[in-house]
Amino acid sequence: MTMLLGLLLALVGGLGSAAPAVGAEQAAPVAAQAACGDTSGFETTPLGSLPPEATDTYELIRSDGPYPYPEDDTVFQNREGLLPDCDEGYYREYTVETPGLDHRGARRIVAGSDGEYFYTDDHYASFVLIDTGDGGTPPPQEPECGDTSALDTVALSSLSQDAQAVVADAKGGATGTTYENREGVLPDCEAGYYRLFEVGAQDRVISGEGGEIVYTPDHYSTFQAVDVDA
Repeated sequence: MTMLLGLLLALVGGLGSAAPAVGAEQAAPVAAQAACGDTSGFETTPLGSLPPEATDTYELIRSDGPYPYPEDDTVFQNREGLLPDCDEGYYREYTVETPGLDHRGARRIVAGSDGEYFYTDDHYASFVLIDTGDGGTPPPQEPECGDTSALDTVALSSLSQDAQAVVADAKGGATGTTYENREGVLPDCEAGYYRLFEVGAQDRVISGEGGEIVYTPDHYSTFQAVDVDA
């Protein structure tokens, strides 16, 4: 009797520690997000094999617009994590028109700063890498706040005496008035970054908080970065 009871207890204990049943669900491995610039894991599709509207959008990107929607040429956040992991601002998105729709639809091209182009026709649920056939070029990038390197340069000594005096005032801490950069020619900075100083009827001096000095001789039609040491 004692032996029988021992066998029963051993059997019950063995059942309690039995291995999981074959076929039990296992957690699926999570694919690691590729490093910035690594497109090796993407299917590549020639631009010409995509809908013709994709080529239209690509050509708009190459020529810097004009774009059909205000959301175009804005930062793509990559919230889905499907594209390689890059710094914020690296990707920009553009609408690929869908014939017959009166809204943006689901098709997009997402461009990377290093010249890579991705296409999605399901609103970011999946992407293919576009082979543009011409090597591609990065979409034009806005200069960072304070970067006036894209402007023509003018020597301070070549400006009028009145303009030179205003530049001296600006560098000396004069406050001027706020310049709002409505023309969008200067780098995009926070409100209040630029200060405006009148010189004559048409010419103006604009200073930035970073110390940059800009001169416009024709009431904001053109701008020149002032080389204060020349």
